[in-house]
Amino acid sequence: MALGVEKGDRVAGISETRPEYAYCCTAIANSGAIFAPIYHTNSPRECAHVINDSGARIVFAENRLQCEKIISAPQKTHRLEKIIVFENYEPKDESLIISLDQLCEPGRKIPKDQRDEQYMDRLLSVKPEEVSAIIYTSGTTGPPKGVMDTNAGIIRGVLEYSKYFPIYDYDRGISFLPMAHALELRNGHWWHIIHGITQVYAESVTALFQNVLETEPTFLFTPPRFFEKHYNAISAALEKGPKWKRELADWCLEQGAQKQDAVDNPVGARWSLFDKIRYQTAYRLFLRGVRQNVGKKLRWAGAGGAPIAPELLHFFRSCGIPIYEGYVQTETQGMICVNRPGANKVGTAGKPLEGIEVRIADDGEILVKGWIQTTGYWNNPGTTAEIFKNGWLYTGDLGKMDEDGFIQITGRKKEILITSSGKNISPAYIENLLKMSSFINQAVVFGEGKTYLTALLTLNREEVTQFAEEKNISFTDFADLTRKHEIIDLIHGEIEKTNKELARIENIRKFTILDKEFSQADEEVTPTLKIKRHVVTRRYNDKVEAMYES
Repeated sequence: MALGVEKGDRVAGISETRPEYAYCCTAIANSGAIFAPIYHTNSPRECAHVINDSGARIVFAENRLQCEKIISAPQKTHRLEKIIVFENYEPKDESLIISLDQLCEPGRKIPKDQRDEQYMDRLLSVKPEEVSAIIYTSGTTGPPKGVMDTNAGIIRGVLEYSKYFPIYDYDRGISFLPMAHALELRNGHWWHIIHGITQVYAESVTALFQNVLETEPTFLFTPPRFFEKHYNAISAALEKGPKWKRELADWCLEQGAQKQDAVDNPVGARWSLFDKIRYQTAYRLFLRGVRQNVGKKLRWAGAGGAPIAPELLHFFRSCGIPIYEGYVQTETQGMICVNRPGANKVGTAGKPLEGIEVRIADDGEILVKGWIQTTGYWNNPGTTAEIFKNGWLYTGDLGKMDEDGFIQITGRKKEILITSSGKNISPAYIENLLKMSSFINQAVVFGEGKTYLTALLTLNREEVTQFAEEKNISFTDFADLTRKHEIIDLIHGEIEKTNKELARIENIRKFTILDKEFSQADEEVTPTLKIKRHVVTRRYNDKVEAMYES
C-alpha cells in the first residue's frame, strides 16, 4: 500500500512456493489487489506475457534468476514499476529492483496506530464478489489465458470440499506445487489460511518424499506421481522377494481393506473382535511399514490431473491412506466433482459438490453450472463468451455420468482423433493408460485420418535404468539404452498390456521411443507438463509418418 498499490491493481509473483511468497500472496489479497502468479519455470517471453496481459505494476521475484528473466524479456513490460526480490540481490545499476526488507521500510515510517487503521480500512473494503487472483491456463493450444477467481469463489470452494473432509486443529498440510498452479493456490495456500492450520513448505519437489516423512502432514493434495513412485518401489521390492512375502502382503492388504470398509460404512459393516485381531496383526506385519515409509500421519489425500491405476488406489486405501480422485479445471473456482468417504468409485472423478449441476451434452462434452463458475478470462470477453453459454460452462472435456451420478473423464473435445474409418477416438484416454506403466513417462498418440494408431513415447529414466542394471544390459548413455532391443521388447510388452484394456480400434499398432523427454524449455510441454500436441506433431512429423510407411 505504501508503494501506491490500489484496489484492483495487479501484482504478479514468480517463485517456488515458500513462506515469503505465501505472506505476499495473503497481503495482496488483503489490500484488495489482484494476484497474478507466474510459473517459476517460465521463459522470459512467457513471464512477459503474464505481466503485460494482467497489467501488473509490481512483481515479487524469488531470486536473481527470476529477476533477470523479467528484465531480459524480449517484450517490454511498460507498466512494471518495481520488482521485489526475496533473496539477497541488489544490482547497483537497476533501480527497478528492491528487496523485501526495502519494501517494508515505507510502512515502518508510518505511526503504528495510523498504519493499523489504514490496513483495516483497506481490508474491510474488500468485497466477496471482487477478483482476488488471475490464474493463467497452461497454454496447450496458444498463449495462456487468465482466469479470474473471486474471493467468494475461493472461500466457497474450500468450504464445500471440507464438508466431506473435516479439518481439525492438529491437522497439517504441505505445499510443494507452484503457486501459479490452481490446485496449490486454492487447495494449498487458501485452504490452510481459511482453516487456520499449520502449513509446511517443502524444500523442493525432489525433496518432497523426505519432507513428508520429516514434517508428518495429515493430508495431501497432489498429482498421482507422488503415490505412483511409492507404489512402484514397494511393488518392485515385493517382486524381488520370496513368494511367501508377496502372499503375506496380499493377506495384510485384505485385512486393511476390510477395516477401511468398516470405517467408510460404519452402519452396515460387520467388524468382529476376530477381525480386529487380524487387522492388528496385518498392521504390525506390513501395513505399518508402508505408512512409515509414505507418511505415517496421513489420513487422506486428494488427487487429480491424471487417472490413477485402480490397484494403486486399492493398495493405499488398504494401508489406511485413502486417495480420493476429483475433477477440477482452472476455469472453475474449486473442485467440480470429488470422490469422498462413503461415496468413492474407483475409475471416476466422483460426484459433483453441493450447489453444482453437471450434465453431459449430446456430443459428450461436460457442462457445469453453479457457484463454481469463474467470472471468465481477464481481458478476453470473446473467449469468455465461447465457454459460457446459457448459464453453462462448456468445459471442453468429454465424459460420462453413470447411474449413481459419478463422473468419468474420457478426454478433451479438441483432441479427438477421427480415423480413416470415421471412428472418434480420445488420445488422452489412451495416453493416460500408457503412462500407468512405470516404464513410460510421456506418451502422444496419433492416428488422424489413418487406419491405425501410433505413439511417440519417452521413458522413465530411473525405472528403465534400474531394469537394465538388473538384466545386465550394457549401454553407454540413456539415449543408447532406449535403442536396445531388450528395452524395445520391454515397452512392447507394456503396450500390449494396455491394448488388452482397449477396444481393437484403440490399440497402438506401432510406437517410437524418443531418447529425451518433451520439455518446457523446448516449448513442447506447458508448466504443468501438459503436452503441446500441435508443437509435438509439427516437430516430430517425420517420425510419425515413418510409422505409417509400409
